[in-house]
Amino acid sequence: MAPAGRDYLTIGEVVEKLSPVHPDLTISKIRFLEDERLISPERTPGGYRKYHPTDVQRLELVLRLQRDNFMPLAVIREKLDDLDHGKVPPELKPAVDHAETIALPLDDAQTVPLDRVPDMLGLPTAFIRELASFGIVTLVHGDHGEELPGPDIGIAHTCWELRRFGIEPRHMRMYESFAEREAAFYQQILMPGMRHRTPEARQKLIETLADLMGKTGELKDHMIRRAVGRLFEDLA
Repeated sequence: MAPAGRDYLTIGEVVEKLSPVHPDLTISKIRFLEDERLISPERTPGGYRKYHPTDVQRLELVLRLQRDNFMPLAVIREKLDDLDHGKVPPELKPAVDHAETIALPLDDAQTVPLDRVPDMLGLPTAFIRELASFGIVTLVHGDHGEELPGPDIGIAHTCWELRRFGIEPRHMRMYESFAEREAAFYQQILMPGMRHRTPEARQKLIETLADLMGKTGELKDHMIRRAVGRLFEDLA
């Protein structure tokens, strides 16, 4: 956690923050990963590195891909380039899901200027505006005018892919309602743990939330399959 008065960590504080999960992490290793263009923290006028939450999240993702997936740095760099353009390679999805959970809340996630959406994400600007009109994504005002927040990029891609089934943005409002209700349900369950602000309590809360989301996701999948099976049982 950054000391009061600043919103970033020093390189030494990053090592201290991540060492419980990555005990072999050193300042030299972080600098090496920066030299390899895997992370690019902001610098102070004096040349000191400033690691904001998104920088720490990206570093955590790189370390996990190295440790759990045994990916070479060159391959990780290619995958990160895909992520920067809003595309999540299938083999990275578990690691990315974990990294996104670690970064809660996601207010600092990278945004995409609306006028850059076609070339950066391959999606029409008009489609993003249509999604926003139904509350499926939210457009925020940033340095480049209207921008699409990082957490909404994956939503926009999935909604675009669903169009081939004839599913339009107006049909997707029910999923937004489901998501809001389920998030509120998680809050009720985990609220007692949110009263404690220690790093240990926060990490425990993050792990519990990830586990809870995984289990309820499995439950929804089973129940939808059962319901679909009942509707189409005459085709068996």
